[in-house]
Amino acid sequence: MGKSTLFNRLIGKQRAIVHGEEGITRDRTYGEAVWEDRRFALVDTGGVVDDPVDPITRKIQEQVQAALEEADVILFVVDAQGEITRTDEEVRDYLLRLGKPVVLAANKLDNPNLEMHAVEFYSLGLGEPYPVSSTHGIGIGDLMDAVLAHLPKAPPTPVDESEEHELPGRTRVAIVGKPNTGKSSFINAILNEERTIVTEVPGTTRDAIDVEFHWKGKDYLLIDTAGLRRKAGIHEDVERFSVSRSLRAVRRADVCLLMMDATEGITEQDKRILGYIQEQGRAHILVWTKWDLVDDKETRFKELKEELGYKAPYLKDVPSLTVSNLTRQRLFTTFEYVDRVAEASEFRVSTGELNRLVQDLRRKAPSAAMYDRQQAKIRYATQASVKPTVFVFFVNQKKLFHFSYLRFIENQLRQRYNFAGVPIRIELREGEPKP
Repeated sequence: MGKSTLFNRLIGKQRAIVHGEEGITRDRTYGEAVWEDRRFALVDTGGVVDDPVDPITRKIQEQVQAALEEADVILFVVDAQGEITRTDEEVRDYLLRLGKPVVLAANKLDNPNLEMHAVEFYSLGLGEPYPVSSTHGIGIGDLMDAVLAHLPKAPPTPVDESEEHELPGRTRVAIVGKPNTGKSSFINAILNEERTIVTEVPGTTRDAIDVEFHWKGKDYLLIDTAGLRRKAGIHEDVERFSVSRSLRAVRRADVCLLMMDATEGITEQDKRILGYIQEQGRAHILVWTKWDLVDDKETRFKELKEELGYKAPYLKDVPSLTVSNLTRQRLFTTFEYVDRVAEASEFRVSTGELNRLVQDLRRKAPSAAMYDRQQAKIRYATQASVKPTVFVFFVNQKKLFHFSYLRFIENQLRQRYNFAGVPIRIELREGEPKP
């Protein structure tokens, strides 16, 4: 029908996945649209199916119903190049029973010669069908005027033309991991409602879904993502789009929660995902899910810590915790961890304090600064940025700074300052800093 294309057109961003294959949209995708200086929330849903037979399709229909029940106005999109179908009539009947305003969009009418096709849809009894082309942006103005006429009156709000309109003070939390590690279940358990579709079929989530959440006086934006498989396991275009959205969610986030199955332990794919998170300089937390399935919890927790120690020793400073989506054990403790690492990701070390650390480095381990019988010297240091956290060290010769010495410097930074869960990037520059 082109619902997701129209959704992207109206919010002005490529947020919902668009593909020629039917049934791509599954969860509710929220966005913000602006028309005539009026802001309003827009929700993209999956298509209505006559008789859902498989678990995923039934879950999609539940999501559609939830979106319709919370809506003030319903935008009913039909394929105007075809004839009225039995599904169109059944959806019409259901919408009429809801008793809410309905605006009918006759889509896929790409030129004036095709606009006459919209006339047929008067027979649905939903009022004027507005001829539009979601792909080419034709007829959008009249359609939006009709939608606005049914919305509650509100004062105009200034339009923010930035790519990401974010509330100040809101922490963006991306929930990432392999398929079937409980990412969507985590969000549903937090909200105590089925906000995202959950089934036992890996890969159920396809798009990155934004969910607003408020806890203990703080605002969060939870970003549910599709499971990230190895490249060799990705065969369909849709899954490639899903992976792309998941990786973008990491880049958007302030904090990433890496969900890992506690019954399985850390895998090579988990380490690849962590590598991407760290490469992007995003603060992160390790979350072991399915803790309710573990019998001897004390022994298993020790095993997981030991496994991290020899498989991924570079994660020793990353906070980790165990949770159960089923029993909701420690779910909200996660946000205490989120707050801590989010604060650490914004911490800045003053230039004076940092250069006092440089003096301490020279005294603590002068031999560590020796390479090929030459002395590696740090002349000056400053913190260049946060998110990512980058330190710039002006040195005599970059080649003298062996990997082991850089790791020593990083460890000293972590010991002195609270950078738990925050990737640290060290850049070396030769010569004296410019005044």
